[in-house]
Amino acid sequence: MKRPLCCICVAFVVVVFLYTKCNPAQDAVYDRSRIMYDGSRIAFCGEVYQKEYKDDTLVLYLRHINKHDLPDGAVCYINSDGKDKTTEPKLGSMVSVEGVVSYFNEIRNPGSFDALTYYKILGVDFKLYKAKLLKSGGRYSAYHETLYRIRCYFETVFDKVLSEKDASVMKAVLLGRKTELDWQSRQLYQSSGIAHIFAISGLHITILGMGLYKLLRKIGLPRHIGAAISICIMISYGSMTGMSSSAYRAVFMFGMKLLSEILKRTYDMLTALALAAVLLLAEQPLYLYHSGFQLSFGAILGISCFGGMIKPVKSLGIFMVHFPIMLCTYYEFPIYSFFLNIVVIPAMTIVMASGLLCLGLGSLPFIIGIKTAEIAGCLCHILLQLLEWLCSLSLKLPFADWIVGRPENWRIYIYAAVMLFLYIMHQCGIYMSKKAACQRRGIKIGLPLNIRLITVLSAVVLLSDSCIDGTSITFLDVGQGDCIYIESSCGEHYLIDGGSTSENKVGQYTIVPYLKYMGVSKLDAVFLTHLDSDHISGILELADSGSGVGNGLKIGRICISDAVIEDEAYQKLASICQSEKIPLYRLKTGDKLKASGICFEVLHPQKGYAAASRNAYSLAMKLEITDAKDHKVTALLTGDVEYDGERQIARELASRQDFDGIDIYKAAHHGSRYSNSDELLKVIKPNISVISCGEGNSYGHPHNETIEKLKAVDSDILITKDTGAIMIKIKGERYSITPYRRRIIE
Repeated sequence: MKRPLCCICVAFVVVVFLYTKCNPAQDAVYDRSRIMYDGSRIAFCGEVYQKEYKDDTLVLYLRHINKHDLPDGAVCYINSDGKDKTTEPKLGSMVSVEGVVSYFNEIRNPGSFDALTYYKILGVDFKLYKAKLLKSGGRYSAYHETLYRIRCYFETVFDKVLSEKDASVMKAVLLGRKTELDWQSRQLYQSSGIAHIFAISGLHITILGMGLYKLLRKIGLPRHIGAAISICIMISYGSMTGMSSSAYRAVFMFGMKLLSEILKRTYDMLTALALAAVLLLAEQPLYLYHSGFQLSFGAILGISCFGGMIKPVKSLGIFMVHFPIMLCTYYEFPIYSFFLNIVVIPAMTIVMASGLLCLGLGSLPFIIGIKTAEIAGCLCHILLQLLEWLCSLSLKLPFADWIVGRPENWRIYIYAAVMLFLYIMHQCGIYMSKKAACQRRGIKIGLPLNIRLITVLSAVVLLSDSCIDGTSITFLDVGQGDCIYIESSCGEHYLIDGGSTSENKVGQYTIVPYLKYMGVSKLDAVFLTHLDSDHISGILELADSGSGVGNGLKIGRICISDAVIEDEAYQKLASICQSEKIPLYRLKTGDKLKASGICFEVLHPQKGYAAASRNAYSLAMKLEITDAKDHKVTALLTGDVEYDGERQIARELASRQDFDGIDIYKAAHHGSRYSNSDELLKVIKPNISVISCGEGNSYGHPHNETIEKLKAVDSDILITKDTGAIMIKIKGERYSITPYRRRIIE
């Protein structure tokens, strides 16, 4: 059997995948300690295995926690009072800390960042806020502390010779320090498809490790000594930069390559890759679901398996593996990243060389070292500016933002099956071509290149296609706020409100990720019921191109209440709409917006309505969803409308002969007792009532009085703080409800 070790390793990976799918991790310690300690102030001891500074906060990562009823990993945030290094504990030392325990919540909305799984993979189970360092032990790891000090020294060199922005980028590129990167830079490099330059990976190890090995060989060191020194230094470099999964993979494969040269054995890239994966997964099986692991190992897998299959465009092999990973992680694919990387990857050699030159010259004694390093820093600045310009240019080109959405699992499985089929056919072709009869005649067996390319293109189309099956309404969990997404049966997209007072940057972290998850590149209309922050804060982020949050998303129009009070909030919205050229419409009772199978009808406010407050002028709409057979589902969307508006809505609906109640009711004002009047509820008699509010909000929403009123009219009640996002799928006169449930602690 060819590559027996590789086959065994692949079998192990498959077993790990099946096991994690069939047996989701159940952490009894986590459940028990969460009930006991979440929000409590406690003290415990643990070993420091990683540390860093974020602004003036010392962040310690602890393991081997001595409290038996706590999980084993924690991250502690300690105010360092200006980075006083004298009290900073050393790596490997045991420390005693005290602080407030906070656990990571499960993901609450589709598309949002899954902090619980991410930190679980990294071995972190909970956070300790407002922490104090009580005591630090004397014993520590001299090796790891020395590496940490070296990295800190290199960081200070970058700070001295480069601008703040350039220094943050070079720290990320060479030292693995990403926490100082500003959000705009992260977004720019990620959106353009070259964020991999910040991952310590094969590019770094190839340039640094092979460069060092060749240098040692040139100065006359024997092969085995040069290889041993190079491997040790690369292991130390990986440890210094945090030894991410990509760094581990690169260092391991580098070591395997040099060892094969020493032992005079053939180096097999796939075997080395598979063995590295086994060693990582044996320690933490959840790495299989870590995007860094997938992209790093996927790149080498693409080159090894598919690079030779499509020789004229070998880098297409990386695309074939990365494409589904990108869609499942970021829900979009930068079209021009393929061409951008052709320029960027060779350029990174020069960028890294200039960065190393800065470090080398900046480490020279006296002022002459810093001055000469600043000259090298000019080269760094020019190269980084060029990279930034290329990224910005690629995003300005037509069709740069290909927002696809998260593919269904069956599409991913078919795509994987097609790729596996192509690989098997290619290997069979190679095997058959090596037979004597074929070699004598010069015959090469295999699928023609055009057939291979067409097959790949067909698989890409299948993966990126989306089928719309009926109309859907999603009530996002935005904490204390409102956000409703509606997709028509013909693929039109609408948003009603989008804001929060309890969630920071709700547009950036919740609304935009969800829209991209759904494959939305344009909102046909955004309805703002009123202009309180808990209804518009996220929309302002989306609409303002200067924020960079809504890159790739377009807004067709924004609709507001005709009775809007033209206060500061209105002026800010109007200014953004004017600068972004977004039409701003005012709606009143009787206005309708019709689209494919849906109709928005405004029920409040009436023309000339004089509102005493923002809540009073809330836009209230009846949404009617019909299909070709005239089956109908209705929803009443109320914003924060008050009693006066509810009375108007009730009278209007009661006067209609064909009105027989509401199927879906978005409870007014987050379930406040001052809205959701008996008069309205007795008229609409909702089958389902959805309340959008934040967990532990200071208003006490939803109020018990509202819950009792809804129960009195036999309405089923769903509350976003308990269920996460609430997704309703409508087909004909039937609808199904899927709460995006968070972790439930028994």
